[in-house]
Amino acid sequence: MFESTALRYVPLALTLIGLVPSIAVAGTLTTYPFNATYNVMVTANEITPNLEQTFISGTSTDAAYGLTKVNGLAYSQTNFTTGIFSSNTDPNTFGLQGYPLGYITFSGNGNDSLSGNQITSGLIDFSTLKVTSSGTVTLSGGSGQFGNTTGTLTFSQVQALSLQPGVALKGEAKVNGSLEVVPVPEPKTGAIPLVIGVIAAIVLQRCRHRGTTEYYSIDSGEKVTSQ
Repeated sequence: MFESTALRYVPLALTLIGLVPSIAVAGTLTTYPFNATYNVMVTANEITPNLEQTFISGTSTDAAYGLTKVNGLAYSQTNFTTGIFSSNTDPNTFGLQGYPLGYITFSGNGNDSLSGNQITSGLIDFSTLKVTSSGTVTLSGGSGQFGNTTGTLTFSQVQALSLQPGVALKGEAKVNGSLEVVPVPEPKTGAIPLVIGVIAAIVLQRCRHRGTTEYYSIDSGEKVTSQ
């Protein structure tokens, strides 16, 4: 039978089919600009006299790709003599143990989001009661249409300073940069029928060349050869 003859080519077929995904076209890196202005609110929990755990939340009316919300957790250390401070989403930067890793997330409606880590430096002006800062956000992934996205964003932020502890600080953050998206290549499944067709053609050619067909009898279990 054709089926019994073809069995000897099954390992070859599986080998060829197994190679099909490797010939898929690799994803091409695509860069998209990202710009947004967020109205933010920052609150802080004191850890030590010069170390704080800070929380940020905000919304935007002009954020690209509908990512109109921002949320984050970071850690900040301040020199109250100079007013200079630094902030990082990694608590280990300041020698803090047992604190959760911080984050910065941009999100919108549905499942679309971008996430990463943030490094910030800034200055507190006690004479004008104004806080200015700038930094970078290194994106490490996301969800929805941003599931395979990386990139680097820069931001600048200005907010009013309150001398009352525990009061949320309102400000404005301008964010810009680029998103790098690498589409995940899909296996070219259309090549699988082609491989099977090639195997079938080889079997038929060998049968014509020999002029015989071999199969096993169900009754006796012995090999039978027919013209």
